[in-house]
Parts: sequence; C-alpha cells; structure tokens
Amino acid sequence: MDFTQNYFELLDLPQQYEIDKKRLSEHYRRLQREFHPDRFANQSSNEQRLAVQFASYINAAYQCLGSAVLRAEYLLELVGEVVDHQTTTVSDGAFLMLQMQWRESLTEITAINDMDAAQDQLEELEETVQQAMKQSQIDFEQCYVQEDYDAAKDVIVKLHFIDKMLQDIENRAASLFDSISDHYGFIANLRARPVPGA
Repeated sequence: MDFTQNYFELLDLPQQYEIDKKRLSEHYRRLQREFHPDRFANQSSNEQRLAVQFASYINAAYQCLGSAVLRAEYLLELVGEVVDHQTTTVSDGAFLMLQMQWRESLTEITAINDMDAAQDQLEELEETVQQAMKQSQIDFEQCYVQEDYDAAKDVIVKLHFIDKMLQDIENRAASLFDSISDHYGFIANLRARPVPGA
C-alpha cells in the first residue's frame, strides 16, 4: 500500500489529460479486489486500518480521474498550480453571455406544459452544452501541454460552469421523466377503473 503514488501512478495511467476510460475502470477494479478491507480481516488492527484508508484512496483516485473537471484540476495541482474558486472568475464575456442564454433556455423549458416539446428542447440544449464541454476539454489540454497554466485555470472555471449546467439539465430531464410517468400512470389507472353500470 503506497500512499506516495499520485492518482495516475496508482491507477497505472500516463499523467495527461486524455485518458483511457476502459483502462481506468480495469485497473480500479483490480485494485479494489486486491486491497479490499475484507482481505485483511485476519491481519493486525493497524493493517486493517491501513487497508480501509487505502481503499478510500483508491476510490478517491478513481472518482477524480473519471471526472473531466476534477482530472483537470488535479493535473494542475501536480505541477503546483491550484485553482482558487473564491478568486478565479470567468473574464470571457462571450462565455458569460452564453451561460446566461443556457439558463434562460432551461427556465423557459421548465415552464413548457407540452411534455414532448419540453423533452425535445431539453435534448437540444443538452447537446449544445455537451459540445461546449468537449471544446473546453480540448482548450484545457492545449493550455496544459503548452504549460500556459493561467489560461488552463480559466478553462477549468468554465468547465465547472458547464458541468453544473449539465447536472441541472439532467435533473430537469429526470423531473420531466417523472412527470411523464405520472401522467401515463394516471391514464392507465383511469382505464383500469370499472365503468359504472357496465
């Protein structure tokens, strides 16, 4: 159990932004099996404690590298650059306007009573935001490779905004799905009721 390894070393991945997600999952599952705390049940209390801590370290590494946003932040941390979310803000006016447009679109979709139309517009908005996420990931990788860490920090702030937007869209989609399920469940119940006088 080597706690001195960084997340990339631990999961046997090259220290770079683009990673092989399949390889990440494979090495994660292997480490989970190898260092599962149950395998140390007959060891000393100290060994058991270390096994629990190392299992937590493995999980943290997997969660970090599996996230495009967290992975970007971690790469900067490894070169001594830390993103201060309290002071780092987006100075890109065009991106701020775009973010406002996305928020307005989501608000408008939320107010739509036609569930089919709402679903169509929500999927269109999600595709637009996903494209912005992909482009920002490309931008970060270029900044990181060129060691332009200040620019990379700006991109990370954008990535956080975009990631939050995608989460809000996902939440709205889940809410919409629940509404559709309730709607059709209500209709099914109506149809299942006996017809008076029948």
